[in-house]
Amino acid sequence: MKALLMTVAMVGMLCSGSVVADFTGGNALLAQCQGVLPYVTGDQIKGGPSVAEGMCVGLVEGVLKTMQSLNSHLSSEFKTCFPERPVTVGEAVQIVVDYLRTTELKDTDDATLAMFAIQDAYPCK
Repeated sequence: MKALLMTVAMVGMLCSGSVVADFTGGNALLAQCQGVLPYVTGDQIKGGPSVAEGMCVGLVEGVLKTMQSLNSHLSSEFKTCFPERPVTVGEAVQIVVDYLRTTELKDTDDATLAMFAIQDAYPCK
């Protein structure tokens, strides 16, 4: 019985990597986030995005909040100059989509691309 459980666990771990791989990288993030845009209404995301689109929202919100939290601890050369008003998740998703449509870095990690997009949108002058 132990051997069967270990086999099932191993197969699950091996398969999960290929499933996750389909949801990472610039091209996947672009597809996921473009699917979110029809649900963005003002400062809220309403409606029923799919799981993949929800992954975009979660990733972008996580990157945005992490950047905002750590920004004051960074040296000036690495800071992002956020506006005085709050940046909404819907706005951040649009920023990521706009960036991904033009960047050549599509093979880069999706979280890194989201960070680059937000930094690019709010540069320090």
